[in-house]
Amino acid sequence: MALSSTELTKLKVLIVDSNIFIAKTLFSILEAFDVCKIIVCDTLDSAEKNISEVTVDCVFIDFMMEERAGLNFIKKVREGTSPKNEQALPIILNTGMTDIDTIVLARDAGVSEIISKPFSPDQVLQKMSNAIKNEREFIDVEEYIGPNRRRRKMSIMEWDGANDRRVSAKINK
Repeated sequence: MALSSTELTKLKVLIVDSNIFIAKTLFSILEAFDVCKIIVCDTLDSAEKNISEVTVDCVFIDFMMEERAGLNFIKKVREGTSPKNEQALPIILNTGMTDIDTIVLARDAGVSEIISKPFSPDQVLQKMSNAIKNEREFIDVEEYIGPNRRRRKMSIMEWDGANDRRVSAKINK
């Protein structure tokens, strides 16, 4: 379900990208959707300052920010260090690298969605809508902090019998 025009006009979005062309393109797309407030940061220092001072509804961040340090920024947000934003803040990683290693790194850092470059306005709206409106359960355990990495909701019946990993774990002990 896409965000309505009324919902879009209330959103505050943070764009973190050192590539000025991508940042301007994303800004223009969000502006065309009448997003209320758009903040653009071209460094992670600027992004960290903004995330601690301004409440936002969604973050778009580039994967290659300062040699993949964007993933560290995501992890900091997920650890709950921001006084203004929740750990479950929707974070969308924009990347031109869509290989499995990049996807796994992003997923394990705690991104909500991944959008590949080049992207269209429809894709931006779809990913943002999905991240904001279809929130997944938030997980906070020692090994991982972020949205549940399992997208498919499984029924209890699917875990019965031989599919119940808890049973095999008890047997192997």
